[in-house]
Amino acid sequence: MVGLFCSEFSVEGKENLVSFQEQNPDTKFIIASSHISNLDAPAAIKALGDRVDIQITAESVLFKSLPHKIMFAAGGSENFTPLEYKKGKEGKQGVFNPKDFQELSSKIEEGKTPWMAIHPFTLKEKMQQPRTGAVFLAHKTGAKIIPTALEFEGGSMSLEGVGEIAKGLLTRAGGKGRATYHIGEPIDLPPLDVSIIESVLGKRANKERVTREEIDKFKEVHRLLQEQADEVAGRIAAMLPEEQRRSAENKEKSV
Repeated sequence: MVGLFCSEFSVEGKENLVSFQEQNPDTKFIIASSHISNLDAPAAIKALGDRVDIQITAESVLFKSLPHKIMFAAGGSENFTPLEYKKGKEGKQGVFNPKDFQELSSKIEEGKTPWMAIHPFTLKEKMQQPRTGAVFLAHKTGAKIIPTALEFEGGSMSLEGVGEIAKGLLTRAGGKGRATYHIGEPIDLPPLDVSIIESVLGKRANKERVTREEIDKFKEVHRLLQEQADEVAGRIAAMLPEEQRRSAENKEKSV
């Protein structure tokens, strides 16, 4: 899919992962990515598919968009995990559903490496407020996080919708469209017990009483998760040119 829209594709920093894997062959990973383009996930497969068995996640239940359909058909349903979401004024907003992370934890145990967007997809071509899902899953499974970012030049950056896809195809036909996939050093997060997150959400779903102590602990753990997500997002942003970095004006609250 990447070749349809890019006349040039290069990878930088892959040696970071190769070296780490050679020294730590049993380590589990989660690929955390920026998500400005619908090429982000296919680029991860092209760049890292020979090193890890990638499980794509997306805030989509039926994968109705054309890019999702293409990836779904190419990779097979077993390589995709939909994440729950709701639609708001700014587009899709992730909904933290513990069942999603239970499934992903099982996939990791099976040897898969989830690809997860640290930022929600946006048509503003600016990174949005980081989400906590990837860091939560890392703590839940003991996986290390691989920060990645796709730098794209020429054509349509988002490739969202028929018009933008056509624009991207025309750019590629004209010999333009350059992409660089950046891979950072694996991140080992400071230890954090995240069990209170699932506990409180489970009680709320079952309409059970949640104590003040549990609420306070939930808030503190969520605060720490957000700090770590911000740190991962910062490393990702540092690999990209300024125009592709998260806009300071778009600081929405995460779930």
